[in-house]
Amino acid sequence: MRKLFLILLMGVMFAFPSFALAQNTVTITNMSVQLWPEYDQPSMLVITDFQPAADTQVPAELTFRIPLDANLIAVAAYTADGGLMNAVFDGPTVAGEWQTFTIKMDTVTSYRFEYYQPISFNGNQRIFSYLWDGSYTVDTFNIRVLEPLDMTSFSTDPELPSITQEDGLTYHAADSVTLTAGKQFTLNLQYDKTTDTLVFADPAAQGIQPSAPVDENTPGRVSLNNSLPYIIGFLGLVMVVGGGVYLWQSGRQSKKSRRRAHSQSEQEGADSESYCPQCGTRAKTGDRFCRVCGARMKHSEE
Repeated sequence: MRKLFLILLMGVMFAFPSFALAQNTVTITNMSVQLWPEYDQPSMLVITDFQPAADTQVPAELTFRIPLDANLIAVAAYTADGGLMNAVFDGPTVAGEWQTFTIKMDTVTSYRFEYYQPISFNGNQRIFSYLWDGSYTVDTFNIRVLEPLDMTSFSTDPELPSITQEDGLTYHAADSVTLTAGKQFTLNLQYDKTTDTLVFADPAAQGIQPSAPVDENTPGRVSLNNSLPYIIGFLGLVMVVGGGVYLWQSGRQSKKSRRRAHSQSEQEGADSESYCPQCGTRAKTGDRFCRVCGARMKHSEE
């Protein structure tokens, strides 16, 4: 029974070799590693871009190892227009002295993963070591290092002979090499730095500088000179409307006052009129006796 099981297992491995050897047979056409020391953190940002061979059978899984003290921050796939989107992956998980993560590849495209790794500090001296463990064959392997700010000395082993300038920053690069599966690549970096200045500090702390002079013609900027006539016109309109309302209210109050005064005058006039109780002759104000019959007048206050 045991022999029959072994024969069946060997038959499956010969019939479907991709299941048994997929991990070792994947070839990476090109891999580019960038080391950015003290870029936006006081540590090393490691950026790895790679392109599997065009004839890679998918779906496939690619497992990578990173240092145990590394912090994996991104695993992404390149889109057709050169953008990046999150890739499907498992991990990272601890495996001995390493962490491993596995990218699940459904299509053959370029990928990127990024992680931070601590730098050794000794006063002004910084020391760092990078290692590619040789998990896959890499037809073209490139590595380059961003020169940190305020450094006073800079050295690598192996030496990076190519020096280029991009966006005001200096990069040191090595010549391309071919690495077969199992062949490792190590780069040791050492430099002295007099400050803790980062290459890409917080823009809010540094102050964002405009790409062009800011004036009244800058899109989105409001100019007081252009708006002043409208402001004056609006204030004038408010004053005219307010004055009209004030005059209208004053006129209404004046009419009401005159009406009250007239009513009071009529009332007072009516109250001041009196007639003789004897002959009915109308008396004048102040009369105490009728001017016709001499009868005594009756007043309301009496």
